[in-house]
Amino acid sequence: MPAVLVTGAGKRIGAAIAQHLGGRGWYVFVHYNASRDAAEAVAASIISAGGQASAIGADLADSGAAQSLVTRCEAVQPLDLLINNASHFSYDTAATATAETLDHNMRVNLYAPTLLAQGFYAAVKARGGQGVIINMIDNKVFALNPDYFSYTLSKLALQGMTQMLAMAFAPTIRIAGIAPGITLVSGNQSEQEFQRTHNNNPLGQGCTPEQILGAMDFILATPSYHGQTMVIDGGQVLQRRPRDIAFLHQDAANANG
Repeated sequence: MPAVLVTGAGKRIGAAIAQHLGGRGWYVFVHYNASRDAAEAVAASIISAGGQASAIGADLADSGAAQSLVTRCEAVQPLDLLINNASHFSYDTAATATAETLDHNMRVNLYAPTLLAQGFYAAVKARGGQGVIINMIDNKVFALNPDYFSYTLSKLALQGMTQMLAMAFAPTIRIAGIAPGITLVSGNQSEQEFQRTHNNNPLGQGCTPEQILGAMDFILATPSYHGQTMVIDGGQVLQRRPRDIAFLHQDAANANG
């Protein structure tokens, strides 16, 4: 049975990924930090549907915990796939970013995926196998704006890491990225606000969890897809917005008084 580690898999997109792969015959390590109950519920749902899974906790801001996570999984089931989905996401600007906000975003969004990738590569190479890494990035790295400054810097670095590791770890590891636009309600958004931002793109329809799962299935089924990142956002990056899409409607509403 192939095995996958999905980071940040207790809730939202991570939970959908875990359940999707669990239903397709993967042994799923459902990683969590603070969401233990939710992660255990995801693992239980996979098992109740006939699959195999276990919840595994680690604070990815702790480099030691990140470095040991692959080893802990490998002691149970050898890994074939790593999905770096966990992400720290909070608002700051170029003027308000601090050493602490920059450091925390980099630790969770860049350092941990890099350390996990290193451990995964070493384990797969040692047994003479091949593996796949999928990094969850963000469409905004392809159409920059200064909102969520520390977060965006970390995702820019993650995109660079994806390409660099594609060169460094091939042919043992195949690596790709998925960069969705706004997909789920977040923060203090109302459902109405979410729908406005979700559909504010050339196609009038935004990314959904099902589309992310479809992109993941394509990557896994396409052995030559390597070192590239799939953007799923209805063409929003083509509009080159000056601010994060979540704030444009607020700015317009304020301007109209």
